[in-house]
Amino acid sequence: MKGDLNLLRELRDITGAGILDCKKYLEKANGSLDEAIKLMRSEEGVKADKKSARIAAEGIIYLHVQNNQFLLIEVNSETDFVARSDDFKDFVKTISSKILASNISNYDDFNNDKSTASYKEIEEIRKKAITKLGENIRIRRYIIMKHHDSNYVGGYVHNGKIGAVVVLQKKDETLSKEISMQIVASNPIAVDHDSVDPKVLANEKEIYKSELDKLDKKDDIKRNILEGKIKKFLDNNTLLNQPFIKDDTISLKKIIKNNKIINFIRYQLGEGINKEKDNFAQEVYNQIK
Repeated sequence: MKGDLNLLRELRDITGAGILDCKKYLEKANGSLDEAIKLMRSEEGVKADKKSARIAAEGIIYLHVQNNQFLLIEVNSETDFVARSDDFKDFVKTISSKILASNISNYDDFNNDKSTASYKEIEEIRKKAITKLGENIRIRRYIIMKHHDSNYVGGYVHNGKIGAVVVLQKKDETLSKEISMQIVASNPIAVDHDSVDPKVLANEKEIYKSELDKLDKKDDIKRNILEGKIKKFLDNNTLLNQPFIKDDTISLKKIIKNNKIINFIRYQLGEGINKEKDNFAQEVYNQIK
């Protein structure tokens, strides 16, 4: 009996699987630890692939800093319960270090070449995490930004839900942190008026024009109203023109002084993912039918 318990404990420590699963695979392997591990990896790998098809919209936004590199990453799970677990957080930290070591600067490039050793290693770690945690886990996106002689990178993450990194022309640790917090809080669409996507601006103009067409006013008055609305839209949605979160009587450009914002990235957990609505009655029915 004691020997069985020791085997159970050892298999659990090696694989991270639950006690019941460990007991099942040891029985299948007739008490052979090595054979139980092989069976588990084979069969649980299939289960992990099936779980990978399920929607994962919870998770964490994580900022990993190493030497002169800043990694902003979104990793998704199916439930917030798993996202808050230490095992999930450890998984995110582990793959973040390995992503930085891969020297691949963004997720698209990383995911497009599945033949690299880095991709295979991280995918293996991901599948093991799926098996251990019992949910689909996926790396949704990441970006790596680095300090250079001509720029300085800073970042901030709020409660693991929203994160940002900013690239400044000159080193200023305090300023980079404050601007990152501003980006997280205010969700700007561009640095300044000139860098707003023309398609976004054209769409806003069309919306305002359709509203103004309903008004019984002269064309020059409508034109002035339209210009005012567009300016307000640009001021409210561009980083340099937004009210500073620590003092809303001034815009952010007032505190930049001799520095310059080169670029920024903002991630919000789950944005753009269509979440499935739970249907508890259907779930129960599916299990009893």
